[in-house]
Amino acid sequence: MREIDTVGRFGGDEFVVIISELNADKAQSTEQAAGVAEKIRASLAAPYLLSVAPAGEQDKLVEHQCSASIGVVMFVKHETSQAEIMKRADAAMYQAKDAGRNTMRIYGLPHTWFNSDF
Repeated sequence: MREIDTVGRFGGDEFVVIISELNADKAQSTEQAAGVAEKIRASLAAPYLLSVAPAGEQDKLVEHQCSASIGVVMFVKHETSQAEIMKRADAAMYQAKDAGRNTMRIYGLPHTWFNSDF
């Protein structure tokens, strides 16, 4: 993320990313946000090694991968309340989960809108 963006833990395994200074054109800014969301999803999906030490056994490395269901909502300044923005992002996240998880959905747009080849 860039210095001007904000990342925060909302609770449990839920996080919020606020991306600032996107293109003034709504279609282009939506495409930019979708690209960032896809980069986050792909980065989290990359395999990594964990060191596991079962009781009384020698440490061993285990490959692990995470998945992310990402909900995106677009808004301009204060046109919508914070509560409504979070409600919309949550709805989009649940659309991503319903689609099989490890994907991204943008609130108010059909899932076929974005090209997943970012």
